[in-house]
Amino acid sequence: MNMNLRILLRSLIVGTTLCHINCLPSPAQDGLFAPRKSKLILKAPVPKNVSEAKQLFVSNYSNIAETASRSALSQGMALKEAVSAFVKDPKAETHLLAKVSWMRARLPFLQSEFSRVIAESGKVGSDISNRLNGWPIDPGHIDYTCLMVGGNIISSKEKYPAITSELLRSMNLKAGESDFTTGYHVIEFLLWGEDLDKESSGKRSFKDYDKNNSELAKRRADYLLVCCELLIQDLKDLVSEWDPESKNNLRSSLESMPSDQAITKILGMVSFLADDLAKSQIGSIISKGATFKEQSTFSDTTHFDFLHTVAGISNLAAGAYVGLDGKLQVLGLGLIGLAEQTPNSRADKIRSLINNAMKSAQAFKGPFDQFNQEGKNLSPSEDSTVTLKALSESLHAFSKEINALSKGLGS
Repeated sequence: MNMNLRILLRSLIVGTTLCHINCLPSPAQDGLFAPRKSKLILKAPVPKNVSEAKQLFVSNYSNIAETASRSALSQGMALKEAVSAFVKDPKAETHLLAKVSWMRARLPFLQSEFSRVIAESGKVGSDISNRLNGWPIDPGHIDYTCLMVGGNIISSKEKYPAITSELLRSMNLKAGESDFTTGYHVIEFLLWGEDLDKESSGKRSFKDYDKNNSELAKRRADYLLVCCELLIQDLKDLVSEWDPESKNNLRSSLESMPSDQAITKILGMVSFLADDLAKSQIGSIISKGATFKEQSTFSDTTHFDFLHTVAGISNLAAGAYVGLDGKLQVLGLGLIGLAEQTPNSRADKIRSLINNAMKSAQAFKGPFDQFNQEGKNLSPSEDSTVTLKALSESLHAFSKEINALSKGLGS
């Protein structure tokens, strides 16, 4: 990754990977859950009994989901502004700012992963993830690659005279399972280009958007802008699912369920998310002979995908959400507080495991190019493999503890 991008990205994630989990004062706190200084800390409500704890947890789950989704929408809008400025005046500086805006937009979206897992059964529809976060994409279906210059959407003027939202929406996954035409990773490819070098990210030039340099510049810009518009539409759909004023959305459905039913649904999805990340994603990286398909491959930021998905789970553990500005936006009863209400409480174990997972996720600096991808025989460093193995083990154990918590609550 470009050094300027590394510096800018490092500065914007400092406040979001640590402070959002420092809000559960307890004598047993350690590591990432421990307050850094002796100062007044906001406290979550203390339930009177298990029944009240369940209600408080479900309500706070919805609050975190709503706030994270709104933050993702806000950053999606900021991304469109940055992209608009770039295509209007394509140069190295505006290109860099558009890339940074994309990376910034990913953080709250990744931290809302837990809400999208449960939203798959909501009215948004099961294809929301494919529209927003589909991967791996086929770059040659969208624009030129090193192996194929023509035959793609952008170059096919006669077949696709105008690049519109209707066209891209209708073509998403139409030709094949990897033919995504919308979402974060399509935008990523249009900004970075192919990642052909394991030492750096994609090296697409801003000149691809300069009309004096490329005859396809306008069509490329149209595609990029339409993708941003569709992204915002889909993020608005997600936000609407958690709107407290609506009586016909996922939030109202969840909060109107009997507490035990809602708890079962939520804990089941949290457990699934943690275990899927541990086995299906991280497991495919560290297993001998396995082939790993990197998610944010063009920008070389997949390590941040893992970090902020884990951060989203730790938000639920803490019962809190902190914005990109470092300000606490939500504080309520989290998984740890809920666990403290059960007989033979496993709260300390849950706290320790999510602490360890966050530490491991932060310790891995990436990129993932060092791991075996698409049959390439690469040798990752021992430290990277050990760190990812520790992350996988912590998440898998955390998943088992959440299942035990669900049984302990009688849900």
